[in-house]
Amino acid sequence: MRFFEVNVLSVVLMLSIALDVIRFPLLNKDRGSRFFRELAVVYSLFIVISLLANIGQRGIISYPPLFERLLWIVHFLSFPFLLAMWAHFNAINIFSNAKLVTKLSLIHSIPLVILAVLTFADISRQSFYPFNAGHEELLAGPGSYYMVGLSLFYCFAMIVPTLAHFKDLQGSFLFISFLLPVTFFFSIVAFWITHSHEQFMLVNSFMLVLYYLVGQRDSIKVDRLTGLPSDALLQRKLIRIFKSHSSYAFILLDIENFRYFNTRYGHQLGDKMLVSLAAFLSTLGSANEVFRLESDRFCLCHPAKDMGSDDPLVTKIRERMNQEWELEDTMVYLQVNLGVIHAPLQVINSEEFKQATDQLFMEMKTERKKSVIVYTREDSIVLQRRLNIITALRDSLRYPEQVQVYYQPIYELASGRLVAAEALMRIEDKDLGLLQPADFISLAEQTGLIVHLSQVLLTKVCQMIKRIPEGETPLEYIAVNLSGKDFDSKSIGKTLLEIIKREGIDPKRIGFEITESVVLHSYEAVADVMKKLSLQKISFALDDFGSGYSNMQALMDLPYQYVKFDANFIQRSTTNPKMLSLLTDMLHKMDKVIIAEGVETEEDLALVRKVGIDRVQGFYFSGPMKGDDFFALVGKSEKL
Repeated sequence: MRFFEVNVLSVVLMLSIALDVIRFPLLNKDRGSRFFRELAVVYSLFIVISLLANIGQRGIISYPPLFERLLWIVHFLSFPFLLAMWAHFNAINIFSNAKLVTKLSLIHSIPLVILAVLTFADISRQSFYPFNAGHEELLAGPGSYYMVGLSLFYCFAMIVPTLAHFKDLQGSFLFISFLLPVTFFFSIVAFWITHSHEQFMLVNSFMLVLYYLVGQRDSIKVDRLTGLPSDALLQRKLIRIFKSHSSYAFILLDIENFRYFNTRYGHQLGDKMLVSLAAFLSTLGSANEVFRLESDRFCLCHPAKDMGSDDPLVTKIRERMNQEWELEDTMVYLQVNLGVIHAPLQVINSEEFKQATDQLFMEMKTERKKSVIVYTREDSIVLQRRLNIITALRDSLRYPEQVQVYYQPIYELASGRLVAAEALMRIEDKDLGLLQPADFISLAEQTGLIVHLSQVLLTKVCQMIKRIPEGETPLEYIAVNLSGKDFDSKSIGKTLLEIIKREGIDPKRIGFEITESVVLHSYEAVADVMKKLSLQKISFALDDFGSGYSNMQALMDLPYQYVKFDANFIQRSTTNPKMLSLLTDMLHKMDKVIIAEGVETEEDLALVRKVGIDRVQGFYFSGPMKGDDFFALVGKSEKL
């Protein structure tokens, strides 16, 4: 293949990369990515110089003798210069220590600078770097041997670190790191033998394409909405951080109730909120990088020597969240939960980082009152217990007998009768013992196991109801709690009805309790299920009322019969019952039956009687009890 055709092919390959970069812009996600741009630009200049030299050689354009000689000198000097850049690029991809890479590059630059000085000083005499009459090939001479020897040295400089660190390289990068010096070595040898630079150009072009496809093309993993790099790119950065033992802080952000935000303002405004948040996080410093992990979760990582909890960036984020966001002439507030992980103080590899992020996001859902949650190595003990609990939950699906149902009675204040009960789940594990709801409910929701556990619980409750003859006791129903995860399935209503019918009980003897927070997260799905099941005479209770999520739309529109006041709300009202009285009057006017949870003392009982609450539940009367004990209690129909 002749010079001109090789040049054209190289131009086509470089244009292909450029056009793809226009569609999927490269990220300045690490030093390697930034230097790849520089290498591609320098090689493109080399192609231009080669084309100009070939045009002059073909006689298409006539150059002055001095300019033609200078053009060919620059052309041949580009060989070792490009190889020096490739050696530097290879070092960046192998070594995590930036200072070491800089030192190696300085060492590599010294002989290149000497060659350049000697060559340009010899332009007029042309004795150090001699060409033939047509300038298309180098003649034997000190400069020629120097240039070829230096080029081979750079090939050697690429293969040595690759061999020394091949265990640290993975997959395609390992293959390319070996391929790079080998192919360049043979191209230089071929150049010296044939006096043709075709092979050298082809190797440059195809290695750039190969590195782009393998090492740089993952920039397509940019989040299309916000333009931020994805979790996959964060994982690549983590490898470099942990290999270099650099001190970094990772700030995790989880948007509070973002599904409710979308429900209230619409998905279009929700998307603009995410874009605005991403833009704000990206302004917090040039040394920082922001990644979008999931729909409403972000990670900001930045170099940090101070490992305290008072991270200045955390302070800036909190200050911004206290201000309004203007979106399409709508002023909204955004609440985020924050977590901080320090490396290498608390995590030293990608696996530990994954465990730490999982734990922090779980804590963010349960510790909402904390402004910032800082991960500590002691948390790994807690994490291991949580992993053991998840294992126990999975085992419970295979062995439903491990799911234990406890029943807490609900009494009617006016008559003193036991009129209902709430079914509470426990997990009996041979290693962990009896697990309480506080131990596993949040984990079951995080893993999605709660959906299957809820179905097991409902089945067991139906079996208990079958033991209790209908009409012979005042027991109206037994209530089962539904999780927000249950409503992720569009067929949840159908599934619940199928279980009830399969067990052969009257649907009106079953009730479901749904918390206000679940209603707000999945309002449309909840409303649809409640309306369909209400047609079967199944009752619903709005649970944890007064816990801070009250929403009038839910109060007015949903078909529920019962409202359960949160235990903490009852406790807070003992000193100032005014709000409790107002809500009780309002709900009574809406024909709702009110149940007070957490009644534990005479003072609590006196309060609920005074404000006119209808039913009570709490340890003052009875704690949760096993199925046989509850069955015996129902048989006695005990009164207060």
